[in-house]
Amino acid sequence: MPSQKNIHLLAEITKSLSDSKIVILTEYAGLSVSEQNILRSEAEKTNSSFFVTKNNLLRLALKEKSKELAESLDSFLNGPTAVLFGADAASAAKVLSKFSEEHDKLKIKTGIMDDKVITLVDISALSKLPSYEQLLAKLMAQLQAPAQALVRQLNAPMQNLVYGLNAIQNKQA
Repeated sequence: MPSQKNIHLLAEITKSLSDSKIVILTEYAGLSVSEQNILRSEAEKTNSSFFVTKNNLLRLALKEKSKELAESLDSFLNGPTAVLFGADAASAAKVLSKFSEEHDKLKIKTGIMDDKVITLVDISALSKLPSYEQLLAKLMAQLQAPAQALVRQLNAPMQNLVYGLNAIQNKQA
């Protein structure tokens, strides 16, 4: 009979699997608790969550989501496993990639995105993409550029008049 704690953890993992845009499996053996807490706080800044889970509970949650997905990830579910559930794929991959570069003991195994298994190369490529906020800022700059150009063109004749009058005044002085 499963314990109440395991039932609660399974429900939490299943909910996180369905709510996340990206799920990244890692091996955390050797990381201290303080290092794990640093990673958790960095992940929370991007609306992601990082926690250690039991492989059997993760298997059960994956089977509830998709049997094929559970079978393809079964080989990665051995040893100590921690999972990062991310709301934004690029931001979550950035946080985890940066942390794994700084801390050799954290190893990225694989991930899930759009109900498909992604490799370490895919996660690395995602980490190099601009974040949602950066893309939004670029879009806003592109949308404002025509209006700014129009304002400059409308102000140019007045500026040229002022420059001309200023030049005449300097010449007469």
